[in-house]
Amino acid sequence: MHILQKSAVALAATCLLLSTAGCAVAGTSGNSSGSEASIDGPIKIGYIGALSGGSAYMGEPGGNGMSLAVSEINEAGGIAGRQLELIAIDDKADPATSATAAQKLVSEDGVVAVIGGPNSGTVKANNVIIAGAGVPQLIAIGSEDTLIDPSNENFGLTFRTTENNSYDVGAIASLFESEGYRSICILADTTAYGEGGIASIKRVFGARGLEIHSVQQHPVNATDLTSQTLSLRDAGCDSIYLFSLAPDGALFFKTMQQIGWDVPVVGGRGLAGASFISLGGTAAEGLIVPGVVDPNKAEGAAFIKAYDTKYGAEGDPTHSYSALGYDSIQLLAAALESTGGAGGDKLAKALEATKLTDGATGKKGSSLSFNGDKHEAPSENYVVFYELRDGTYQFLTSDVESGQ
Repeated sequence: MHILQKSAVALAATCLLLSTAGCAVAGTSGNSSGSEASIDGPIKIGYIGALSGGSAYMGEPGGNGMSLAVSEINEAGGIAGRQLELIAIDDKADPATSATAAQKLVSEDGVVAVIGGPNSGTVKANNVIIAGAGVPQLIAIGSEDTLIDPSNENFGLTFRTTENNSYDVGAIASLFESEGYRSICILADTTAYGEGGIASIKRVFGARGLEIHSVQQHPVNATDLTSQTLSLRDAGCDSIYLFSLAPDGALFFKTMQQIGWDVPVVGGRGLAGASFISLGGTAAEGLIVPGVVDPNKAEGAAFIKAYDTKYGAEGDPTHSYSALGYDSIQLLAAALESTGGAGGDKLAKALEATKLTDGATGKKGSSLSFNGDKHEAPSENYVVFYELRDGTYQFLTSDVESGQ
């Protein structure tokens, strides 16, 4: 079931509310300072993500996972005797829309925290407003390295649940090394996601002595990738690191099929979605992508069962986006419990002291935690791998070391 419905009191055409238990229409009391919220009403948490358009395959499951966590916490009594309320706004992967959503959440809805969605460009646009209002932000899915930057003035209020690009690149470098590839090539889009990915790949691979043989780029939502694909083939690439989102990634596989070129491809996590499977079809069989849910870990298996029972497995085949949303709420809930529901600097300091050892994400023995200098949650050996087989992503391995 789709989690979103039009709000009965819609304040903007893009504003959508999650319609499961614990997610109600927001009030308009305001909390522009991001500090003490009313002790009588629900504790409001905002979520800004792509809930429609080309990035919805990441943003919607992320919201589903958050909604599931909110429901479970509320059924168990809430936080400090108060219910959680999740206010989700669709930014359509547009930075300007995302900034407007942020302003609404912090100035009208009185949220104590905002969870950021899958698109790095939108997170950069909305973080300035969120942190500027003194409200902590926890990035659930966006992975571009510089979203967490200790030199940025907003660092103290900005945290991330998911692993960053460099973390995934380190894990994938280990995979390339284990397979003995020597002519590794990159295809990436020209968005902040793709540009950041290329920079991370070159830096991490270079430090490990892995040479990048050739790099090709394409505009987002490309209509023809023949030139880039032929250039990679003619360069003698023996493997491809594909750092594009679902529509473009699918077009690349279909183009390879059309020119009769077969080469192993490892993709970024942006390809771990249902829309990529439907667009790529049989041409994409064999693609390997990183994931964050290990079905052999008890907590991972329990999450998969609970999520699929409520939403079905089709919308998030590796459960990465939904589990990251789920664990983001769990991290916030633990910190809010220690502040009695207060936001602002109290919540930021509480997050810095928060550790989640039984999350839905990560391998057995991994954890999510922050401290004053570390606002990236994943511990070492957090990432697993999935392979596209028989029309779905199937768990491949958790044996490859992960991390930067």
